[in-house]
Amino acid sequence: MSSHFTGPSGYIVAEVAIETNGINGIGGAQSPALAVTLQVLFRCPKDPGTTINFRELRCRVSPFEGTYFALSLPVYLNYRLTPGTESSGNSVYMEIPLDQRRLALLNRLRKGGDVKLRLDLELLADELVEIARPQNPPGTSIWGLKEHHRMFSKVPAEIPRSKWIEQVLPQTEFAKIHILELPAIPLESCAAMKAAFDALQHAYKLESQGFYDDAVAKCRVALEPFFERAEIIDDKGEKRKVPILKSSWQTQLGRVTYDWLNAALIAMKRAADEPHHLSSSSFGQLEAQMLLAVTTSLIAYAVKTKPDAPL
Repeated sequence: MSSHFTGPSGYIVAEVAIETNGINGIGGAQSPALAVTLQVLFRCPKDPGTTINFRELRCRVSPFEGTYFALSLPVYLNYRLTPGTESSGNSVYMEIPLDQRRLALLNRLRKGGDVKLRLDLELLADELVEIARPQNPPGTSIWGLKEHHRMFSKVPAEIPRSKWIEQVLPQTEFAKIHILELPAIPLESCAAMKAAFDALQHAYKLESQGFYDDAVAKCRVALEPFFERAEIIDDKGEKRKVPILKSSWQTQLGRVTYDWLNAALIAMKRAADEPHHLSSSSFGQLEAQMLLAVTTSLIAYAVKTKPDAPL
């Protein structure tokens, strides 16, 4: 999709579009950035004795419908045309410095889909007028500055999900943190899972804010709808109640799958119980992310396997 810059007289002095596959990640972990390649067409009005010197291009970046969160490095152009001419096929390379936090923000905002951005471009150009034509060398002109111009244009940009994960993030080394794309829990077919889903959403928010113990505790809340209390006799011959996967799931899933899911969920619940019993912080970011990923995948598996199973 292309956009344009309009001069003070209403004349379109430049058109700009993002090249196909024109957004890439660069810089590694130390200097992560987005590299954007633009195709620009420059035009000069037909007024004799007038020209435009295209001097600089700048950019502010925002997640689509969001606020600005990054600025590009200035791009120095130095394009000047004779009256009534245009120059097409100009590739303009622009770097937008980021950091790991802003990459994480973009990764969250895409919600498992494509990355959508808006580039607010600013073009600086000088309007020049011919003030003299020296005899030597012939055909040359001396130009004087008439006015500085600042022109603006907005260009939407979209990075496909596959490219973002496979090409952009690895070049910033953000992908050293494994990105796990899980299918959304099908709440439409399992209304009883809303409490688990809400708890997971809250857990992800807490993790992103650095409250790792609280995020893990929410994993336990997300797992609660799957359990019931069963009475057993322990090794000492005493009766006690323990949580097990609800017996209704055994019929729905079959014995082998039930035993596997029961063991997996109990292991997760045991780990997620810790923040409720320890007074000091015990979980770091990596542990919280691992427990969130496993909890989410187990719940998604259970519901996908038999979404109509009673809870």
